[in-house]
Amino acid sequence: MSVSATVRDGWSSAAAAIGALKSDRVVAVLEQQILSGELAPGTILPTEPELCAILGVSRTVLRDAVRALVARGLLSVRQGRGTMVAQPSDEAFSTAMVALLSRSGLTVAEVMDARQTVEIMLVRLAAASGAQADWDELERTERALMEAIAAADDVAAHAAHAEFHAGILRATHQPALVLMLGPMNKVALLTGTASVRSGTTEDWDLEAHRAILEALRLGDADAAEAAMRAHFERLDRSPIYLDLLDRPFAQAYFRAP
Repeated sequence: MSVSATVRDGWSSAAAAIGALKSDRVVAVLEQQILSGELAPGTILPTEPELCAILGVSRTVLRDAVRALVARGLLSVRQGRGTMVAQPSDEAFSTAMVALLSRSGLTVAEVMDARQTVEIMLVRLAAASGAQADWDELERTERALMEAIAAADDVAAHAAHAEFHAGILRATHQPALVLMLGPMNKVALLTGTASVRSGTTEDWDLEAHRAILEALRLGDADAAEAAMRAHFERLDRSPIYLDLLDRPFAQAYFRAP
């Protein structure tokens, strides 16, 4: 998909407004068009020389702007295909949130308290709004978790664990909530990975996931909340988790493989 004539005309009109902060202005022009949908996901931008000519900027200015938009998850640069509008993703947001938490000075315990507060709210919403298809998908994820643990596949196990919690969020059937809280899944992955010893099943609380799922199938918000609380409380039995609690959250990040 190439850039439309209308968008090109918009760039030409905007070129006159690009002043001293040239890179910032280029970012603003392209960002507005991406967020408004004028530049749809998958749209391939003109070549660098062509875009420089349209916007009236140097290659250095354009490259700075492209780097900024790539960092925001709005553009992607692929060898042999050029620069294109990226597909919507929360990866940039997730990475930024983890970096912010890591630099905040917050402890693992403080982050986990916040995560518990949010997940208890979510499991109650899911119990009220979820459908059979949601619970079937959660059951498949739970099964994948157990199979990965049995196979000593730590990477797959942690991915399935994080996906189980993400499935509860999706079961709320609130799209805006899913978009806003989806990046929290990376925090769940990091804290979960850091608090479970590699190559052992002792630190996994499989009974908790089954209890959560059973309560959700029944649409019992109180039981689902109780099961989720128990899930977090049982973490206190894990020596490796207890060792993390008073440490900076950044250490959970660095301890995760």
